[in-house]
Amino acid sequence: MRAASTPVSLIAVVACVLLLSGCAPQVTPTVAATPSAAPAVIEPTGDGTVRIGTLFPMTGDAAASGAAQVAGSELAAREITEQGRVLGTPIELIHRDSAVAAADSLTDLLTRGVDVVLWDATIPFPDDLAAAIAAAPVTLLALGDFANGGTPLEAGEEFAARLRTLDPGLTATAGGGEAYDGVVLTALAAARAGDDGGASITLGMDQVSTGSVSCSSWGECAAAMADAQQIAYAGVTGRRS
Repeated sequence: MRAASTPVSLIAVVACVLLLSGCAPQVTPTVAATPSAAPAVIEPTGDGTVRIGTLFPMTGDAAASGAAQVAGSELAAREITEQGRVLGTPIELIHRDSAVAAADSLTDLLTRGVDVVLWDATIPFPDDLAAAIAAAPVTLLALGDFANGGTPLEAGEEFAARLRTLDPGLTATAGGGEAYDGVVLTALAAARAGDDGGASITLGMDQVSTGSVSCSSWGECAAAMADAQQIAYAGVTGRRS
């Protein structure tokens, strides 16, 4: 019996297919890269003036600490103006008493359009004021964050002398350093954000507190930022929890 033969035409087709498959380019599937998260963008809401409201005890048993905190905040504002203004304008401070009718004092500050509220370094921020702060476009900075375990320390001799240039009659200096640092941190945050709106300052405070370059004054920190350095403001107290 004759062996079955394979048609020449079939052999040619198979050879052609094998040849084509061997020569065809290998296509490697591509996977679209997942876009990285964009940095947070805060729409500017400020008016060009960093306006800080303070709630310090100006009457009652803690009035001496309140006076030191007023002096500390005013000292910072004065030195910032002397060393270069924030967003081209001086800082505006509005002081109100936290010892009597604190809720009314806070309402008055919010009505006046403050960007930041500095709260007394000697006691925690009251829960009954939290709702008003949360509903307003402002940054709350509780100065106890700078204090030593929540207890402000008396200022050193050099800084105490600087405080008394604002208030020669100071009988205590505890809280003055915390208030000073609160104002400088606010100014640096606004400068970093290029805006004095509350949301911008909140974001800026983190950015000027976590860098690799430590600095302790407005002038030193502003110069570092101008050189595109990432700063960590240490300040008078040297700490912020």
